[in-house]
Amino acid sequence: MFYRIHQFICAVFPHLNQTDIDWAIDHLSPEASKLFLRQSKPEQRHAIDVAKSIIKANNPISFHEFQDLITAALLHDCGKSVASIRLWQRVYIVLMNKMPHFLWSNFERGPSIFSIPLKVYERHALWGGYLAKKAGLNSVVCLLIREHHTPTTDLGRILEQADNMY
Repeated sequence: MFYRIHQFICAVFPHLNQTDIDWAIDHLSPEASKLFLRQSKPEQRHAIDVAKSIIKANNPISFHEFQDLITAALLHDCGKSVASIRLWQRVYIVLMNKMPHFLWSNFERGPSIFSIPLKVYERHALWGGYLAKKAGLNSVVCLLIREHHTPTTDLGRILEQADNMY
């Protein structure tokens, strides 16, 4: 519960300074930087936190895997930039994630203000993978972004774990 309160406060008041943004951009190609900068400030803060937690975790992976993982961490929610989500909609998504799945399915079906955020949330990973591919990022990064909620690889599980911390 305190985690969710902290998450809400960070969404309302994302503590993000130029040093943080410069750090992220230093870890990204120019095209990837454009994707990062298209994200909302709360998404940028979240992405930086996820990337830094991966660095702290010191996983036994190769240098290239590490680079791909950091890039994917910084861009894993870039698909959300396709359709903006308001704060109340983010809260709604978090609450709906705690409900039985059939409720989510019922609310997602109809064209209403309650279905749109659920549709965006369900599709943002696919959209992000598409945006990453369009930006010329490698297939590993694109896969990690696409599967960050449903990992099928070891790197994907590392990203999911870090994402769930923030």
